[in-house]
Amino acid sequence: MNKRPGAETNGHGDGNGNGNGNGNGNGKRDVKSRGWYFRVEPVRRVQGRISVRQSSPFLPTFVVLSLVALAGVILTITSQETVPPPSLPAPVPRASAFRLAVNRAVSAAKVTQVAKSQEEWSTVAAWWQDAVDLMKIVPVTNPKYAVAQSRVPDYQRNLIYAQRKAKQSPASSFSRALWSKDLRRAEVIRIQGAPNHTERYDALCKELLHFGSSTVELNNGIVVHYDDLDRNLRVTNSKSPIVATVNQATWTLDSLKEQVFKIQGTPSRIVRYDSSEKDVLYYGTSLVYLANDRVTGYDNIGNNLKVAVVPNRKPGTPITSWTLDSPRDDVFQVQGTPTQVTLDPSSCSESLQYGDSTIELRNGFVAAYNDLNRNLQVKVK
Repeated sequence: MNKRPGAETNGHGDGNGNGNGNGNGNGKRDVKSRGWYFRVEPVRRVQGRISVRQSSPFLPTFVVLSLVALAGVILTITSQETVPPPSLPAPVPRASAFRLAVNRAVSAAKVTQVAKSQEEWSTVAAWWQDAVDLMKIVPVTNPKYAVAQSRVPDYQRNLIYAQRKAKQSPASSFSRALWSKDLRRAEVIRIQGAPNHTERYDALCKELLHFGSSTVELNNGIVVHYDDLDRNLRVTNSKSPIVATVNQATWTLDSLKEQVFKIQGTPSRIVRYDSSEKDVLYYGTSLVYLANDRVTGYDNIGNNLKVAVVPNRKPGTPITSWTLDSPRDDVFQVQGTPTQVTLDPSSCSESLQYGDSTIELRNGFVAAYNDLNRNLQVKVK
């Protein structure tokens, strides 16, 4: 079988997540102070109450004896090797099985058209298997029962095809068809399309993207959690993370450490912070910052870093300027690769420097800037 299976055309299901939380606040205003433009949001403080309870410093004898006996039981149990039971997936309502199977098949068919790596084909195979299993549990009372039974053989053929391609394809952790945890908002939207709606909580450094009933949670613009309730997220949870790349000659933000070594060479110095899983790579006077073995920032002081930041291009009219509250990718599209990028998760901020000019992002959106070099293509609305 040399021809790739065609795309499923029966739709994406009918999940319509209706959460309408809004973290943008009301009464926003733009303020100018000493060359800085920034957005001011109201702050709400809630008084907490501290309770203190005093107790006797002495315990009754029978309580002490009971605690000693309990400690002995715990030590006996923990001294034995135990394996926690595997977590079971939530049961699928039989009434929803057909819709979820179609959603899964749609994702599998679309990734099939562009899949190249073993990781991609293995994910596609898992999705076809899921679609088969879901179609098989469609109840006889469902009006789509006959359609479901007729699709099982087709899905099984697609499953066999994907399994064969997974064995034949090269191993690679790069994908243009799948996203994973630790990647950025723009990558999710490029692959998934525009969400049905979003919720931003800037004070918590949090954003939720809703795709039907499925949700993707971002922290400072980076994926930290997802819930694929509608079986429509094109995500992989493989132990081999999806990496960001531009080409074979440059690395970029979110690239893996191994990719930086391959392109940039051996650093002149490495400083490791084991407690926070952060590393700083020195290439002469230039620095590369990593967290969990991914690039989070850099400082190209020596102008010797082979770094390029290429945003996901948006269809339609090219963007020629950005403004307050513009997404991070719009800045990259207009301004190009920064000379310095610094991420500070503790304050939910990221700083982009272009020469002496600086752009401050909060939760992945422009919150302030200082155009010292007059080289920022910004227009305040």
